[in-house]
Amino acid sequence: MHEIIVSILRRSHSAVKLGILSYSLQCGFLLVLLGCSPATNIMGFIAAPSAAEDAAALLSRSEIQLDEGDYEAALNNAEKALKLAPDCAACAIQVGYCHLAVAGLDLFQLARKMLEKDKTEEEASTTLAESGNASGQLSALASLVGLTADDYLAITLTGNRLGDLEGAPQNGPFQTLPVYLPKTAPEARESDSLTLKHIAQAIAVICPFMPEAVKLLGDEGDVRHVDESCTKEGQAGTARSNALFIWAIAHLVEAIAFHQLVLYANDGGLPNLQKRAVVLEDRSVVTSLTDYIKAVRDLAAVVDIILPTEKSAARASMLTAMVNDLQTVSLAFQNMLAVPAEISEGIVDAIADLQGQKTKISSPKNDQDQSSVAFKDQLTEGLATELQKQIASKLESGQVSDQERADLCSAYRQISTQVFASCDTP
Repeated sequence: MHEIIVSILRRSHSAVKLGILSYSLQCGFLLVLLGCSPATNIMGFIAAPSAAEDAAALLSRSEIQLDEGDYEAALNNAEKALKLAPDCAACAIQVGYCHLAVAGLDLFQLARKMLEKDKTEEEASTTLAESGNASGQLSALASLVGLTADDYLAITLTGNRLGDLEGAPQNGPFQTLPVYLPKTAPEARESDSLTLKHIAQAIAVICPFMPEAVKLLGDEGDVRHVDESCTKEGQAGTARSNALFIWAIAHLVEAIAFHQLVLYANDGGLPNLQKRAVVLEDRSVVTSLTDYIKAVRDLAAVVDIILPTEKSAARASMLTAMVNDLQTVSLAFQNMLAVPAEISEGIVDAIADLQGQKTKISSPKNDQDQSSVAFKDQLTEGLATELQKQIASKLESGQVSDQERADLCSAYRQISTQVFASCDTP
């Protein structure tokens, strides 16, 4: 199966402009991946004869335009077809693909990345199969979703600041290490970010055709999945597998985009949050213990804004959105037909691991969302490790007062719940 899929993925680029899956290719690629068959009723809608004919014509036109790279026109005609035939699964699928195309997503590269391990990644141990946690999964795919400067600006708080805290301070130890203070996930989806906006619309159009088994329902689920527009289950059958593919990929891309923002790196290396911890060790930048404690507290406050775990703040945060997105991807993969383990295994295992970590959180607070806490610990692992080394060294020096120790340990606990003997021991 792996060889067949890779063979399909290596077809001429001209068959799929910019790597976007053309509708004509769906029953080639998805025949293997999702169980599509030549006998499938690809139209799959119920409408009056004239409306059905008009919708079919619009859908056919959209398919041709998508293949030719005219994504906006393809989207326009697909949306018209779906409006004429609201129960048309194939129309919704086409609209979803068009939204991904307009967003500039290269789905063939994404699929290839999830199937193949290139040499440099194997050497760096950052492939999907070797990325042992949810954050590692997203890091391994980061290069496939390139946020522009306009995207970052659109999904960041106005002025990149909240009260007295600035994401990009003009002075102090962090002035060369800007970070982005994110809007809530719902605000980001409705922002001027082309990527996030079209991803959100792809999810919305496919949602009515999804079974409950791949939705996060209930009070702590994904608010989009319980929205009235998403509650009517669509047509059953093979067409749903095609929709499941879009459902999974759209949620995955959103998670990758949010991950890029919260762990922003201006040079493509270590996240700037982690570099902020590293720079604190530079005595030419932080010259006194008082300044060091203030800088650690400022760092903790910024981390709290970027990765909030208090239940009410976490509910709408990008942190929780990433957890929800990955859970949804995992459910979709588990409900697809014949999905190769190379695609599904990493994320399914990472989500299972994340759920297991919820029970191991050190000293959880009643007002915290444990899923967010567990994922925050993954995202700040490098930062926490660096701070542990520095704080332990200062505490062992014997020159830190009880109050200063309390301040440092309190700031550390804002960042991570990882076991830290120097702070956990009375």
